[in-house]
Amino acid sequence: MAEGSHAKTHGAERGLKRFEGFSDAVFAIALTLLIVEIKVPGSPDGPHGYSNLARAIAEQWREHLALVVCYGVIGAYWLQHHYSGRIYARSDHWFGALNLLFLLAIIVIPYPVRAWCFHLGTPFESTGAVTLVAALALTACTWMGKWFYGMSGRRVMDERLADDFLRQMTRRYGIATLVQIAAVPVAVAEPRVGVALAMLCLAFFLLPQPKPRYKPGEEPDAEEVTGD
Repeated sequence: MAEGSHAKTHGAERGLKRFEGFSDAVFAIALTLLIVEIKVPGSPDGPHGYSNLARAIAEQWREHLALVVCYGVIGAYWLQHHYSGRIYARSDHWFGALNLLFLLAIIVIPYPVRAWCFHLGTPFESTGAVTLVAALALTACTWMGKWFYGMSGRRVMDERLADDFLRQMTRRYGIATLVQIAAVPVAVAEPRVGVALAMLCLAFFLLPQPKPRYKPGEEPDAEEVTGD
C-alpha cells in the first residue's frame, strides 16, 4: 500500500493476527473462569451443613444467574470482536492501547454482575444495579473509543469498506452506547428497569450483524473471506 493512502498511524503498524490472538485469549480466560467462581456444595470452599444436596444447589441460584449474565455480556462483546475482524485491517500503538483498556473492562465485568446478583431483593439492590449498569456503560465507551480511533481517517480500517456501511455500524454502536449511558440514571430511579434496558441493548448484539459491504470492484476474494 502506498504511503499516504490512509491516515498516519502511530508506532509500528502491524497486522491483526497477534492482536486478535491475544484478545481471543483474554476472552477465553474470562469466560472459562466464570464457572470457577461457583463452589460446589461440600467442596472446601463451598456450602456445608446442608441436608439436601439438590436444595443446596438450588440455593446457589444467585451464582448461577451471575454465570449466565456474565457469559451473555462477555459473549456479546466477543461476537462483535470476532465480527470486527472483517472491518479492522491493521493495528498500531494507540489502537492496541485502547484495546487493552477495552479488555480490562471485559475482565472486570464479572465483579459488578456478581455484586448485583448477590444483592437482588436486598436493601442494597439499587446500589448493585447502578454499579452493574455503570460498568456496562463504561465497557461500551471503551468499545466506542476503539471504533472512533479506527474511523478517524480510517487509520486501521479496511479501506475497501463502503462508506455507507461504516456509517451504519457507527450508528448502531453509537446508539447502543448512548442507551447504555442513559440506563445509568434510569437504574438510579428504577434499578431493575435500568438493568433490563442495559441487558436488552446488549442482547441486540447477540444477533447477526450486517454483512460488510465494499466499494465497487474492491470486494475481498473468497479465500480471504473464509481465511478466518
